[in-house]
Amino acid sequence: RGAADEHESRFAAALRAGRFVSTIEINPPKGGSDAGLLELARSLETSGRVEFLDVTDNYTARARMNSMMASAAIERATSIETIPHLTPRDTTVMGLESILLGAHAAGLRNVLAITGDPPDVGDYPDSHGVYEVDSIGLCRIMQRLNSGESFTGKAIDAPTSFFYGVAVNPTADDVDEELRRFEQKVAAGAKFAITQSQFDFADIDRFEKLLGGWPIPVLLGVFFVTSYPLALRLHNEIPGMKVAADVRERFRLAGSDAMATGLEVARELVAQAQERLAGVEVIAPFKAPLAALDVLPEP
Repeated sequence: RGAADEHESRFAAALRAGRFVSTIEINPPKGGSDAGLLELARSLETSGRVEFLDVTDNYTARARMNSMMASAAIERATSIETIPHLTPRDTTVMGLESILLGAHAAGLRNVLAITGDPPDVGDYPDSHGVYEVDSIGLCRIMQRLNSGESFTGKAIDAPTSFFYGVAVNPTADDVDEELRRFEQKVAAGAKFAITQSQFDFADIDRFEKLLGGWPIPVLLGVFFVTSYPLALRLHNEIPGMKVAADVRERFRLAGSDAMATGLEVARELVAQAQERLAGVEVIAPFKAPLAALDVLPEP
């Protein structure tokens, strides 16, 4: 889509213009009220420093308010533009198309297609997930909808204009497989990527070199870590996440000053990203989403 496309999202326009973008990841509520979500969104809006929020889809395989519904509520109530996550874990292909068509009618344009945490890590250990398609297949669904047809090739009443992206993990256990999948996502029309949370640039540089350069704009995932035990847990228990040994050591030595160290590490990563990537996605400390504001680059 070109510069004159009236449907182009602000997020798409910012990336097209080469402007460094920042987004904060937030989780929808676990209950049936969006009052707290909208209070948070308004607080972030009032800061004057938040233009985009990405909204998780049943993060850690725990049922929350639908990411698209939550995002539409945020966009109705504030000037913030959202990037809702969508996983094929919980929904059939027909259900995914239905969700996407409704989201498009509600004015949502940005989507992050993700595989999603497996059900057995969360509250539904007996669930096997739906996964009629994976995140690559989800990109293909949006690619088809944008061209005016369903996944099965049937014409739809009105084409969509989704600006969709994908996750990428330079620290994946199987880098060759991650490279293959990332290239398939790009072939399926992905327009941007957000990395798994990273703690240095060594693996990012290696991954980029293997790719022969990033084919689409990439945002760095930045996790605001607040303690040494959390740094250890991320490194040892989250598949595909690596907290560099020197970073773990900084947290170990920090002791009671670990939160200040976490902020320092996050800001260092943001500064590096400003020189090398298209933007950052900040994951705030647990139950302290406003703390993400301290990580964002200076306006």
